[in-house]
Amino acid sequence: MYNENYWRAIDLVTKNGITVHKKRNSQFALRYLQLANREDSKSTDRKGVHFVVSRKADLYTDHGVKGYIATSKETLISDAQTLTHWTPNTYRFGEYANNERTHIKGHREDNLQQINTFVVDIDSQQTDVPGIVVAATQYSVGAPTFILKTAKGFQAYFVLDSPAFISNNQNFKGLRVAKVIAANIKHSLSRFLPGVDIGCNDFGFFRIPRPDNLVYFDEESVFSFADLRDWSSVYSEKHKTRGIYVASPVKSDAQVLATDRKWFDQLIHLTNIRGGRGSYGRNTAVFTLALACYSSGKSLQEATDLLDEFNSNLHAPISFRELERSINSAYSGKYKGAKLEFIQGLLETYDLNRDYKNEMSDPAAFIFQKAGCRVFRKHKKPREQRQFSHIKEWESDILEYIEKHIVPGKTFLFGSQRELAEKMAVPYSSFKKVIQQSNQIVKKTTGRGRQAISYLSTIAIIVRESIRNAIQKKNEAAQNYAAYLASFSDVAERIITIIAGKQANETPNIRLFERLSDKARSQAQLSFELLGSLQRRAIPRDSQVQLIL
Repeated sequence: MYNENYWRAIDLVTKNGITVHKKRNSQFALRYLQLANREDSKSTDRKGVHFVVSRKADLYTDHGVKGYIATSKETLISDAQTLTHWTPNTYRFGEYANNERTHIKGHREDNLQQINTFVVDIDSQQTDVPGIVVAATQYSVGAPTFILKTAKGFQAYFVLDSPAFISNNQNFKGLRVAKVIAANIKHSLSRFLPGVDIGCNDFGFFRIPRPDNLVYFDEESVFSFADLRDWSSVYSEKHKTRGIYVASPVKSDAQVLATDRKWFDQLIHLTNIRGGRGSYGRNTAVFTLALACYSSGKSLQEATDLLDEFNSNLHAPISFRELERSINSAYSGKYKGAKLEFIQGLLETYDLNRDYKNEMSDPAAFIFQKAGCRVFRKHKKPREQRQFSHIKEWESDILEYIEKHIVPGKTFLFGSQRELAEKMAVPYSSFKKVIQQSNQIVKKTTGRGRQAISYLSTIAIIVRESIRNAIQKKNEAAQNYAAYLASFSDVAERIITIIAGKQANETPNIRLFERLSDKARSQAQLSFELLGSLQRRAIPRDSQVQLIL
């Protein structure tokens, strides 16, 4: 696989946050340097930096991160094939941590200049590109801008149409809003995709687009920060993903310290915590306990001693260096207190007793970021205790049955409606009502009367199969079938139109590019490609001339 579009992905992410060409030793010809300089001079955006590394192991050396600082698109694009990770969001400045200039520093959140993209890390081979696109389209903010293949799974980029600039106004309010958006995107996808790493750094290092890892690219699928903020606000309200934290440093003797709470006692006595990428684990536990110590007024040394003992009791302890890093982060003053989501996630995963939930309803245990009043709600009985089920519950049963019983490679279940209702153990009258009202179930009927056959599927399955057939493009029949399926869903129709159109336009160029020798794929050629887009923006359409290598 050799995808020429990787440089377009880098260009799309970095925007005007860095210069187009290197200040020294640029491979651009003089006339293109002049064009690039004019383009850079027109931009009023401050120029920042990106951090890059050549190996994943370089992120975790004893002396910090081993890598270098990139200040131009030319550097990123020409070096991409020798790099593994980068910071896709732009920082104000970067420094080298030693005289040899082998280790870097400055990639911390309070040094962020602008947010260019949100990235979701998916550490699972149990999904694929169509599955990611479907989940993002149906249950999250929309189809990702591009997807990279990694050794363990995928990374999905959701690129902003214009950068969100970060300042220290109101205690980095913009950054805090962006972190909530990032958390909600990951949360929304984790409900439908396996292996979503909800604990990874929101604006840290991620895989860099390369010709051998770019598996999906939709240049038009970019996002407005304002729209994402509005979506995140609604999502937080609906799924209660934000707003409740363990109490901050106490102001009254009447309040109970976080370290005296029952959940803290249960969590600190657990020894079976392991976790891993995409799940609650040891680092999350240490960070959560450290925040409780901080909010309870314990000194840094007291917290370190306590959590060092906790770590030693684990069946699989983390290194003391990792322990210190988590504790120092908790004591940085950036956090109000331990997050309820992490406390519940850890205890639900590792504590078999699970009797902490009664305490979670105690209003003294938590504070609310947003002022409000306590209200009493009438809770519905569990389904097994009720005589009747709600329509939404029957719909959920039908959706689950269809997903479970669809034969791989097929799109529909078929049979008479009465037969399908019996197989799903759903009352026939409720079955008919659900498939008439549902906006997630697709029904197509052929024939009449007793000879009628109903075909059932879901929007998610149709979009997934449409995309899979469009991407494969094995033959005309596959394309026709993708178009047929897309007729059932506006989302599927839009995406396969983009995929089919881009493949038709780009295949000849990609083949020509693949036939070039490694020498021909030089820094200069890639730089000229980048400047081609600059020239089209800088020169009036009627006087544009084609770049000649």
